[in-house]
Amino acid sequence: IKPDFSRPFHHRVNEGLVKCTDCHNQHGGFLTKQLRSTAAQDQICFKCHVDKAGPFVYEHAVVKTEGCVACHTPHGSSNPRLLKRSQVNLLCLECHTLTVDSGIPGIPSFHNQAAKYQACTICHTQIHGSNFSPVFFR
Repeated sequence: IKPDFSRPFHHRVNEGLVKCTDCHNQHGGFLTKQLRSTAAQDQICFKCHVDKAGPFVYEHAVVKTEGCVACHTPHGSSNPRLLKRSQVNLLCLECHTLTVDSGIPGIPSFHNQAAKYQACTICHTQIHGSNFSPVFFR
């Protein structure tokens, strides 16, 4: 894990702003990876990232089902915002594709996927959830 904190984007453990014990219980515990958390392990993330916690009227389902680690790497990443992929649209397309019977909204036909480096977050600004728009525009 230590090399992850040397990546260009990381939680600031090396700088002394965050400690391992802010997220992990040094004495062990029953939870996975000794996280200081309830069953909803994202409560750890929401201690600092309060604006992402919600509750939102319109929630991004992945936040509730898979949690933050569906899109973010917790220790460090080569990508901004600790994202798992370098291109935001590729991260979104891992779930939002036109598959039958998935229950996940696919890409509407008016979206131009020919723009290879188009970021979904240019329009969908509130990707963690919104109180105003079911497609997370505001």
